[in-house]
Amino acid sequence: MRPLTASRDSRPAPNPPAKREPLIRIGRRKGGAAAAGSRLRRTAIVAAVVIAAGAGGGTWIWQSGILGAAAQRIEQAATAASVSAGFRIAAVNVTGRNATAREALRQAVGLSRGDPILFFDAEAARQRIERIPMVKSAAVHRQLPDTVLIEIVERVPVARWQIEGRTVLVDRDGKVLSGYEAGGFEELKRIVGPGAATRVGDLFDMLATEPELYARVKDIVRVRGRRWDIAFENGVIVMLPEEDAAQAWHKLAALEREKGLLGRAIVAVDMRLPEKLVVRMMREAVPQPPTPPKKAGKNA
Repeated sequence: MRPLTASRDSRPAPNPPAKREPLIRIGRRKGGAAAAGSRLRRTAIVAAVVIAAGAGGGTWIWQSGILGAAAQRIEQAATAASVSAGFRIAAVNVTGRNATAREALRQAVGLSRGDPILFFDAEAARQRIERIPMVKSAAVHRQLPDTVLIEIVERVPVARWQIEGRTVLVDRDGKVLSGYEAGGFEELKRIVGPGAATRVGDLFDMLATEPELYARVKDIVRVRGRRWDIAFENGVIVMLPEEDAAQAWHKLAALEREKGLLGRAIVAVDMRLPEKLVVRMMREAVPQPPTPPKKAGKNA
């Protein structure tokens, strides 16, 4: 028997909760109290049949030798009976959708109004939904007799990645987010170079350990796939080492608190060598000799 619910990630969503949104819009149901009572009676009958079939139907079919086309006819009859009793899709409601394309979600769900809800594979639908690039995780629930609820957690952009002349948004897993326009996220840090996106989560975790320093970072460049150059808002570049980058970052923060290093007239701080700090100063302007006055002419 297929499960009524399918959920892989029950952790709280990092993005703010969204209003419940109907994926399939339908009109108000027609029919009065008599129709409602009849529908309830049919629902009870079909529910009993389905439970009985789940408990012993498979054994009975096997022992009776009913296979192949006969079994298919029984399934079709059960499906038709469930739909007739009111177990059919009337609404598909979605929560958490902000940037995910509605059509992509609709295709992944694969439901139409009137489809039998009892034979809807919630787990397969969840897996299809999670293949959408903007979706980090999803949960799919049946709400009998006629509603499917889909809860999605979208991927959240954390950085702008500049690669091969273009800029895209990525989440902390390095996943490129096609549902957002990078132009609307100028406040995010920019990471540059091949391989930068796949390390962004660990990188930002490290930088965030020194929040005051991290807030002043503008761009971060991945150098030859091994280490990072950190560019600050005032133009100073700090070259972190390949090994023990976190230790170097803490040392830089301490120097900034004690000596105001980054506020001095420097262009770069090289921390690539252990136990050695190299500071490159700005070149002072070379004073030019004064221009001698022109000699007065004879007629002056």
